Order: sequence, then C-alpha cells, then structure tokens
Amino acid sequence: MPSTIRKSALTVAALGALGLGGSAVAGAAGTASPSATPPAARSHPDALSADAAAKVKAAALAKVPGATVLRTEAGGPYGTPYHAHTKTSDGKLQIVLVDSSFNATAVQADQGRPGRGGGRGPGGRHGDETPLTGDTKAKVEAAVQAKYSGATIVRTETNSDGSAPYESHIKTSDGKELEVHVSKDFTVLDAQEHPAHP
Repeated sequence: MPSTIRKSALTVAALGALGLGGSAVAGAAGTASPSATPPAARSHPDALSADAAAKVKAAALAKVPGATVLRTEAGGPYGTPYHAHTKTSDGKLQIVLVDSSFNATAVQADQGRPGRGGGRGPGGRHGDETPLTGDTKAKVEAAVQAKYSGATIVRTETNSDGSAPYESHIKTSDGKELEVHVSKDFTVLDAQEHPAHP
C-alpha cells in the first residue's frame, strides 16, 4: 500500500511539472517578440505641419512673386528656421530663407542637394566655391571694406551662382551678416543679408 501511494504521488508530481512547463511554453509562445513588431513609421525630419508649410509658402511667394514653390522644409542655411525651394517664372531655382515669424529674410540660388545634408550648411559654402588668395583676395576685400566701413570679413571666395565671380562674407559694424557679391573688375554689385548666427 505505501508503495502504491508513493507511485501515485510521483505520477501526480510528474503531471504537475508537465502542466507547469506547458503553461510556461504557452505563455512564451503567446508573448510577441518586440523585434517582430514593425517600427512605427517615422515622419521626415524636415517635414513641416500643414499650417507651418502654408505660412512658409506664403512668405516665399511674397518675397518672389510669381514663383512656384516646389517644397518647404524646416531648417536651412545660416541657421534659419525654415526655407522654401522655388522656381521663378523664368526657370531659376532659388531658396527663400524664412524666419521664425514667417518672414522671408533672403533669397539665394538653389544649387541642388546631392545628398542628405548637402548644399550650403549654416555659415558654409557651396562645394564648388573656393577661397580666394593673393592679389584677387586683396582687391575683393578692399572693395568690400570701402563699401562697408568697419565690417569684419569672415571669408572671401569664388561665387558659384553666376551672379558675380566673387563673394565676401562679412559682419557689419551693426551686427548684420552679409554675403557681398563683387564683379570681375572688383566692383561691389549687391549683398544678401543672412540671419545672424545665434
């Protein structure tokens, strides 16, 4: 009799162990692996809300009347909060810089974007612009300083957008940051103001 009880107890224990193990396996099978769940779709980091995009577009069109806005994005050259890529009525591609109050602050030639982060970065230059040296550099800077007395020259280089062969980036005595275009005969043609760096 004791032997029979002992066998029954062992059988019950074995069945209990199997039951627990089965539950554990079932529990594991019912738990979805985190890696099996596809990651949530991420919005494009440069994408704007519909409201912001509309305001940036309006600012760009006010700055460049008659242009077609190709796209609007957050960020941009010289630390600007927003920018719009536009095509003018005569086919020129331009970038309109827009500040945090949705006012267009500057327009520059759109050299395209060969890859993410390409083009001109904050305070950066186009890939095909090269620093000036020697006599040419001296003459360009002399013309710029004659036009903007007391300005600090940040850099002087070739200009790739075709409006002038040379450009000089300066900071005026009142704190404005300008890109000054200079002709081949060293005459200041015009200047574009860029949002000051924070």
